[in-house]
Amino acid sequence: MINLSALPLPLLGAALAASLLLSQELGYRCGRRMGASDETTGAGHLLSAALALLGLLIAFTFSMASDRYEARRALVLAEANALSTTYLRIQALDDPFRGQLSQGVIAYGQARQDFFAAGEDNQKLAAASAETDALQARLWGDLVPALRAAPSATINPALLETTNELFDLAASRQAALEAHVPDAILRSLVVYALVAAAMLGYGMASAGRRHMVASLALFVLVSLAVTLILDLDRPRAGSVTISQAPFARTLEGLKTLEAARLRAPR
Repeated sequence: MINLSALPLPLLGAALAASLLLSQELGYRCGRRMGASDETTGAGHLLSAALALLGLLIAFTFSMASDRYEARRALVLAEANALSTTYLRIQALDDPFRGQLSQGVIAYGQARQDFFAAGEDNQKLAAASAETDALQARLWGDLVPALRAAPSATINPALLETTNELFDLAASRQAALEAHVPDAILRSLVVYALVAAAMLGYGMASAGRRHMVASLALFVLVSLAVTLILDLDRPRAGSVTISQAPFARTLEGLKTLEAARLRAPR
């Protein structure tokens, strides 16, 4: 079974447009051979219904892809905020815990940025993912002694909460990256578009004209819509990607704060 989400987008768009044209031609020839006519087949009504249903299916699939895109974008900001909040709350601790945890959070943020900058490079993704896991364990290992050193400190519950949230958001973003429009829905959309194109050709046979220019324009638009759906559904590749700018700005700001902290007299 062909995995539509793995095909290059330009190739898929061109192949779909060509397939729609071929399907229309087959429908046209079938209609001519069967002697279709407006008076006997009511092809216009059937065609209108088929195209309306195709439009609804495209809208439904686009909505699914768009919702996933928005969820991924919101998680970028959420993780950036959690990283910043964790770092700032760490500043309420005493040394040496403050220094260890501050540097650990900066390193963790850099590992997260490297993970999302890796694109579709599996080797870089694996390395960044392993670094994320290692830094989570290191941060937790440094945090527990810091909390135990001052068990009555009012900052402890808040710091524990935001650190847990930071780790949870990493898992949430990974899950969001893996959440795609099901291939079964994408394949159904393509099959339905091909059937609608065949019905269009059959309807044109009843009128005795192909209307190739108008048909080509329609098929190009349908192909672009399907390609855009797949583009939205590919967060690491394509032309519509999730901007990591909020996270990058936050990390740079924390690095500046950490540099100032290290320069400050003690």
